[in-house]
Amino acid sequence: MKLTILKTHSILKIFLLSFIAIAASNAHAGKLYKWVDANGKISYQDQPPPKSGKILSEKEVISKADEAQEGDTDLPKVVVYSVNECELCDRLISVLRQNKIPHIELPLEDDREAQKKILAKASNIIAPTIFIGETIVQGGSEAGLKEQLRSAGFEIEQAKPKNRLSADQ
Repeated sequence: MKLTILKTHSILKIFLLSFIAIAASNAHAGKLYKWVDANGKISYQDQPPPKSGKILSEKEVISKADEAQEGDTDLPKVVVYSVNECELCDRLISVLRQNKIPHIELPLEDDREAQKKILAKASNIIAPTIFIGETIVQGGSEAGLKEQLRSAGFEIEQAKPKNRLSADQ
């Protein structure tokens, strides 16, 4: 009887440790791929699609642990709601990446909760919509986004002046 209890206890210990190891290995930052297969079925996965699939979008994602760690700063959380094939969305997300601004990218299409959140702060839904803390930035320009980020306390790289030639050169 005592031997059976010890075996059961050991098996439970091994199972628990295995479960923790697997969970920890999956809790990391990575990419999320949205892709379509030959039959038109759309999939979201953390692995690139097979050669027969076509990538529709590719997003950097962070784990909840990384997000919590980033949340330890006094800077506001930055969340970007965007749509596929949106040149302005891509340019503004590029500004965030170039300046190493921690942010979360979320799709705007078909996300009714995100749309409700945006409509609670703004009169319409525009892509991209960026929340910098409680401040909302819709559409806009790279310069406008940088100014909003600066006023929120983020360090933004200054644009390098272009080397212009004078008329006598």
